[in-house]
Amino acid sequence: LGEMPLATQYPSLYNIVQCRDAYVATVLQSNPLNIQFRRTLAGNRWEVWLHLVRRLMDVHLSQQPDQLHWKLTKNGVFPVKSMYLVDL
Repeated sequence: LGEMPLATQYPSLYNIVQCRDAYVATVLQSNPLNIQFRRTLAGNRWEVWLHLVRRLMDVHLSQQPDQLHWKLTKNGVFPVKSMYLVDL
């Protein structure tokens, strides 16, 4: 979901989740979601959780292996030369 890990996008939830190394696929495989928190989700944390769940509802996982795509080249392949050409 985006360019950053969920832990970075949702730190208030990550800080209170029981299993910090859970895979999204594991959490999504059951209804209700397979996730537990060390504290009750109330107030702002509840709103943040609802926001995350709404985003997750659009995620459709497949059995295909993950693939890397290098954004600094048009074809998505990593050449060392691309690191020297990028303007950081």
